[in-house]
Amino acid sequence: MSTFFKVFIISLISAAALAVLVTMFKTKRGAKVLFLTVLQGVAALFAVNIIGLLTGVTLAVNWYTLGASAVFGAPGVISMLLLEVIFR
Repeated sequence: MSTFFKVFIISLISAAALAVLVTMFKTKRGAKVLFLTVLQGVAALFAVNIIGLLTGVTLAVNWYTLGASAVFGAPGVISMLLLEVIFR
């Protein structure tokens, strides 16, 4: 993978994460929404791994997947699952 492509992907993910965080803090209950999104995303990641024992589709638990699930919540976990199934 070329360096330009890596930088492009990291920039795209960072911009998306920043957009989500700015939107959360523009509302009056930003901290509560942020906490619930983080909790929901991490719980969804671990639920996928528990269910994955039956289905065979699991996600690795590392800093990248935890960060994506914390920032993007359940849609982030679903996106990672789709990518896992597509690129399997």
